[in-house]
Amino acid sequence: MDMQQVVHIDEKWFFLNPETRKFYLLPNEPNPYRCQQSRRFKVKGMFMAAIGKPIFDPHGVVLHHDGNYGIFPFVYERTAKKKSKNRKAGAVEIKATQNVNKEAIRTMLLHNVIPSIKSKWPSHLPKDIWIQWDNVRPHQIPRDEEFETACHSGGFNIQFIYQPAQSPDLNVLDLGLFNCCMEEILNHLGGNNFTPPHKGKKRLERIGMLPEQLEVDKNVVQQVVDYLNSIFLSTCEGTEEDEGMQVDAD
Repeated sequence: MDMQQVVHIDEKWFFLNPETRKFYLLPNEPNPYRCQQSRRFKVKGMFMAAIGKPIFDPHGVVLHHDGNYGIFPFVYERTAKKKSKNRKAGAVEIKATQNVNKEAIRTMLLHNVIPSIKSKWPSHLPKDIWIQWDNVRPHQIPRDEEFETACHSGGFNIQFIYQPAQSPDLNVLDLGLFNCCMEEILNHLGGNNFTPPHKGKKRLERIGMLPEQLEVDKNVVQQVVDYLNSIFLSTCEGTEEDEGMQVDAD
């Protein structure tokens, strides 16, 4: 799979009024006034971001596409029922969605993420696109006709894939893209008992030597393949002694 055709999406909660804030005040300046409806239930807002791999020219200048598809808030419109000092009755208000469930995710994908990807997709790239996200419960791929049409209209073939389960070091949006953890995981046969490596990305970028692809020693890959073949045995394989032990256990 060409990483140029992969789009990564993720959500992030932000508290509109955080628990603690730092202010620098003059000697006679009063403390800032902060009000909220509840100390226990704080208003928060969620955003979904979609990014891809930017396309650079030989001189390191962004060419055709910067990889940014957008940051979209989870909000809804509501008509004000009563008049207040801030707005009239009947005015349309924008409210932050406090319960982001699978239906809210579907709406976000259908009306924001997918249209943005289509409108900003580089014309010279194939229209086979993989959208990668994590495995949280609301991330369920819709199968209704409207959603399928949105993913496959205009010559596009948009599919969804999940990040590796229980593998935060391989999350492309976090450590995986920047700290080259994949090679360390291979060296440790799938374990995570290592210190995340740092390759000096800023320095390499400054001197124009930041690699677009990372190479892994083929001997390391073969070592991992051999290890996986040794720990995953076919259910049909087994000795007569094992079968006898199973019978006795029953």
